[in-house]
Amino acid sequence: MKHRSITLFIGIAVGLFVFLAGCRPTVPSDIIQEKDMEDILYDYHLSEAMARQNYDQYESNVLTYRTAVFKKHGITQAQFDTSMVYYMRHTERLHAIYKRIAERMEDKARSYGSSEGMLAGLARFSASGDTADIWKGDRTIALVPNRPYNLYSFSYTPDSTFHKGDSFILTLHSDFIFQDGARDGIAMLALVFKNDSVASHVAHLSSSTSYNLTLEDTNRLGVKQVKGFFMLNKSNFNDASSSTLHLMALSNIHLLRCRMPKNKPEKLKEGDRIPHDSLRKDPQRMRVSKQQELQNTRGENIPVE
Repeated sequence: MKHRSITLFIGIAVGLFVFLAGCRPTVPSDIIQEKDMEDILYDYHLSEAMARQNYDQYESNVLTYRTAVFKKHGITQAQFDTSMVYYMRHTERLHAIYKRIAERMEDKARSYGSSEGMLAGLARFSASGDTADIWKGDRTIALVPNRPYNLYSFSYTPDSTFHKGDSFILTLHSDFIFQDGARDGIAMLALVFKNDSVASHVAHLSSSTSYNLTLEDTNRLGVKQVKGFFMLNKSNFNDASSSTLHLMALSNIHLLRCRMPKNKPEKLKEGDRIPHDSLRKDPQRMRVSKQQELQNTRGENIPVE
C-alpha cells in the first residue's frame, strides 16, 4: 500500500511538471522562432564584419550583405524588425539567443586561432609579454534601452597574480541594430587603488567598431578592485520611437592584465653624462670617406655635394 502511494505521488508530480512546462509561453507564429532567429543574427553580425573590411564602401556593402542574409533565410526586413522588437520585450529569450551566438563565434574564432593572436598582439603593451585575460563574464552581451536590461556591470578583486604597476586593457567590439534615434552606448573601466583613489576611462560607443580602454597603476599603489560597466542609454531625441528596434551588441570582450617589466631602465640623475656613442658618425668624416670611396672606385676625384 505504501509503495502504491509513492508511485501515485511520483506520477502526479511528473504530470504537474509536464503541465507547467507546457504552459510556458511560446513564440507567436508570426514571429521568427528562436533557433531561426539565432541563425539569422549570427549571419547578420558576420555580414557586419565583412562590410567593415572596406570602410570606404561600408554603407553600400552592409546593405548588400544584409539583403543577402535576409534572402538566404527567406525573410524580409519588416519580418526581421518585427521579430527583433518582440525579442527586445522578452529579454530573457534575447539573452539566451546571444549567449548561443557568442559560443558559436568563440568556436569559430578559436578554429582560426583568433583569441591567441589577439592576446599575442596586445602583449606588446607589456614589455615582458606577461599578459593574462581576467574576464570571467559573457563574451557577447546584448543591451536594450529598457531597464534593467540596458546595463551590464562587472567587478573583480585582485588575487596573488596582481602586482603593483600592472596595467589593464578592456577590449570589445560594438554593433548596433537601430531603426531610428541616436546610438548612445557607454563602456567604463575603473581601478580602485589601495589608498582608495580611483582612476577611470570612459568610452562613448556610437558605431560598429572596436574599442580599447586602458588604465595603468602608474604610481605603483596596488589595485584593490577592477570594475566597470556597459550601458545603452535611452535616446531623448524626437526622432526616436519607443516601439522600434534599438539594440547594442558587444562581442569579443576581454579584460587583459599586463605585467610591467621587472627591470625598467633607470632614469639619468643630475650630473650623469650620456655615454659616448662610438658608432655615431661625424658628418664631415662621412663626406670625406664617401669621396675617397668614389676615388677608389673610378680612379678620379668626383665632388660630393
